[in-house]
Amino acid sequence: MSLISLDFFIFFIIVCTVYFLLPARIQWVWLLISSIVFYYTQMSYSMIGFGFFLGIILINWLGGLYMEEGCSARKAVYRGVLVFDVLALVVFKYSLFLYKIIIAAGDLFKSDFTNSVCDNIVYYTSENCPERISYFALILIAYITDVYWGKNKALRNPGKTLLFASYFPLMTSGPIVTFEQMQDQLWGEKHRFSYDRFVRGMERVLWGLFKKMVISERLAVIVTRIYDHYEVYNGLYIFAAAAMFAMQLYCDFSGLMDIVIGVSEVLGITLPENFDTPFYSENLSEFWRRWHITLGAFLRDYVLYPVQRSRAFKNMRKWCKNHLGKGYEKKFNLPLYLSLLVSWFLIGLWHGGGWNYIFGVGLYMWIVIVLGEILTPVFAWLVKVLHINTECASYRLFLRLRTFCLFIFGLSFFRAETLEDGFKMWKMAFFRFNPWIFFDESFFNLGLDRREWGIMVFGLIILFVVSLISQKKDVRSFIKEQNFVVRLLVFAVLFAMIIVYGYYGTQFNAADFIYGKF
Repeated sequence: MSLISLDFFIFFIIVCTVYFLLPARIQWVWLLISSIVFYYTQMSYSMIGFGFFLGIILINWLGGLYMEEGCSARKAVYRGVLVFDVLALVVFKYSLFLYKIIIAAGDLFKSDFTNSVCDNIVYYTSENCPERISYFALILIAYITDVYWGKNKALRNPGKTLLFASYFPLMTSGPIVTFEQMQDQLWGEKHRFSYDRFVRGMERVLWGLFKKMVISERLAVIVTRIYDHYEVYNGLYIFAAAAMFAMQLYCDFSGLMDIVIGVSEVLGITLPENFDTPFYSENLSEFWRRWHITLGAFLRDYVLYPVQRSRAFKNMRKWCKNHLGKGYEKKFNLPLYLSLLVSWFLIGLWHGGGWNYIFGVGLYMWIVIVLGEILTPVFAWLVKVLHINTECASYRLFLRLRTFCLFIFGLSFFRAETLEDGFKMWKMAFFRFNPWIFFDESFFNLGLDRREWGIMVFGLIILFVVSLISQKKDVRSFIKEQNFVVRLLVFAVLFAMIIVYGYYGTQFNAADFIYGKF
């Protein structure tokens, strides 16, 4: 059931109507029923995949109960559940990727490491993978870890555990939430219908639809044409495609988050933000603090910090202090760089089972960030020697453009079919210098005519203006401050643009949100 479909619209109306008519004590039960129905349709009515989903949640619920009871094997139970969650994610999500590695290793050593059993396992797990396991597995890992750390009490009610892990707006593409963020909202508070909350939520939904259907779907046409034929559309076409894909992905994913957060807001449940105008970032570290915020927060709290607190890294810090001096952190902070390497490798792997993901949105980003840290004294020296004014707007603009260029290079591998294709594409980017394509009508031969280009550019201008305003104030609060006629006009114009100018091409599939496959 796609969020952009009549089925979901009808489903959401039914959910809201019944939800607000029910007494507070059983509202969560209706949310649970709605979430199960929604997830089951996401599984294409596959009982096997749905059974695996319920089984994973059951193991985590039981593990939390055992730890809550203060059993003597508390650490062993936690480690067992944690290993189970990680293995479930790896087996279901990355079995094909690992299988390809085994095949490649067999070719390297001129031996066949595979057999029919391996073939069947890979096929079975791929066919019956629980939908959105990349999201609910991380939610459960955070839950069981917080219970082990004593940060939260374990849930005794299995139904509430199931609701927490499967709350239907989250079963699209996140955001990745923690138990602390959700427990009171899902069953600890009474939610009554609020007109203001309804308006704010629907404004957010419309804004998400606008970004997805007016901007992202048009950008996708051009990006697909160039990426699929980069041997033909070489040179500066590839630089343009990389920049356009960054905007396409942003409008697609942040648009999806707008819809999800807006839908949940109508129900009175606030979800954490996943984007914070990332293209205004002045370095790559800041960019990733503003992009896919909840994934970064999860890896920081449940991977980076625990790795840094581990015995091995404590010993490493002692070694660095003894051999590099007390101020080694300012010279070469090896423990920090290695812990970041673990985090960035996992970020790349999480995005997909492929070396293009591991390199493009993982290892490459780590290399750039670490080099930036190491070369900070050099950059400071250059600024001083060249008498560069770092407080002026032009310098900040330079930093933002530099960050954007660094980001789109890595992200281009995200869009490439394979790592090899990504490098081949960039090789073709320097095949020739063809600036005339920006001045003749070359770009009008990539699938969009002048009218479609005009709509897309106009949509990007609106996106830029809204992003600029949001740097200083909440846009929806700004709209609310205006007169009723102005608010109604904004609402009507946005709705009309989606209906009239939403891109419904022959290849359009409303279910195809890019992050929906992770």
